Amino acid sequence: MSGGAIQMLCRSCLRSGHVGGTTAPVACPFCHSTDVRNGRELFALAIAHVDCDAFYASVEKRDNPDIRDRPVIVGGRERGVVAAACYIARQFGVRSAMPTWQALKRCPDAVVIRPRMDHYVSVSREIRARMLALTPLVQPLSIDEAFLDLAGTEALHGCTPAESLVRLQRAIREEVGITVSIGLSGTKSLAKMASDRDKPDGFFAIDMASAAAWLAPQPVSVLFGLGKTAVGRLEEAGITSCGDLVAARPQELTAILGRGAATIRDLAAGIDPRPVTPDREAKSISSETTFITDLSTQAELEAELEMLCLKVSARMKSQGLAGGRVTLKLKRPDHSLLTRSRALGERTDKAHTLFAVGRELLARETGRGRRYRLLGIGADQLGPPGGQSLLDIADEGERRRDDLEAAIDDLHARMGRESLQSGRMFSRRHRPEDDPTRQRASLDQLDDEDDQSGSPT
Repeated sequence: MSGGAIQMLCRSCLRSGHVGGTTAPVACPFCHSTDVRNGRELFALAIAHVDCDAFYASVEKRDNPDIRDRPVIVGGRERGVVAAACYIARQFGVRSAMPTWQALKRCPDAVVIRPRMDHYVSVSREIRARMLALTPLVQPLSIDEAFLDLAGTEALHGCTPAESLVRLQRAIREEVGITVSIGLSGTKSLAKMASDRDKPDGFFAIDMASAAAWLAPQPVSVLFGLGKTAVGRLEEAGITSCGDLVAARPQELTAILGRGAATIRDLAAGIDPRPVTPDREAKSISSETTFITDLSTQAELEAELEMLCLKVSARMKSQGLAGGRVTLKLKRPDHSLLTRSRALGERTDKAHTLFAVGRELLARETGRGRRYRLLGIGADQLGPPGGQSLLDIADEGERRRDDLEAAIDDLHARMGRESLQSGRMFSRRHRPEDDPTRQRASLDQLDDEDDQSGSPT
């Protein structure tokens, strides 16, 4: 540790100060609470990672006090998966992305709630607005977590970044009704690791001067952006801790990790120059659904496809984006995946265009007894909607379809999506279980986030 007085912050009374000597205080000298945080650099650290605790489940418990003390799983039943599990359910071994039937075997008394994505997005935006009130440098990672850079905000808020974050944490807890955990350090990777150390409702800070020593005994799996496959390869080579990784020969690391070896080694040593970047381009926008029973006919699948195209179109329009390529995704009963894509002559945000392309791609994969358990549609190569071309002007039918879709969008905005449906959608006989894991990924992409490739961002 560096020299100098120990800096102390009390999360109970929000008092802060400097303490002489070499021993960090275990209680606040003002209110005597033991909920204190200490560090030699606590008031100088400015990069934070804010992570909502069991977000979906926490929102459901907030909204329904009757289930506050019960294990709660948010996800689909039957062939659905767990989108979120509260901390009570986690004690039984329930985890996100686990099949719901398996989760209920481990925790048969759990309350299973179907995801309410629109509601979670609304709560997320409320929290995001509070973050943006502290700093414009907010980089969302997903619907329930974000990086913040509060450097230079002390004069504006009249307190250090650490104090601002504790106040933010209290405001979210008391006014929004859920808890968040905060990690604070001098780099993104350290802040991300710190937020995992003190959950739920936690606050953990890592001084930069002691970061390398703190990291050395930690398992390599703590490194932000290092995937399970890479962790496995490192462990097979006897590199199990961050200290081992830093001490390894560069040639050995390159053989294991490839071109990213030097970056991963730096992360293990506490070196991470990546800035908090609030403006990120979405890579794709997609939506998919898992069916309660397998579907096989073109009519059944088209009914689901139309609904998904409307969702993708609405998300693109809300962001002022359009896609240059459409991708259809199908999952067979044996869980094998099939994807088919088509590039467009011009970017579009129109649901009817997405449906027309998706319908043609789908037609080639139906018939001959083929069945599917999942259907998805997505658009990538995103950018601003294209201007009207000569072909568009000549195609009166296309223009009329665009005008009709605009009128329907206006009606849905004023009266709700159920106010007007096509005959195809109205006749849907199979109500699918939304795949909550994939819904979350789509929202991550919509929030201008990276894909989940495991590479550092």
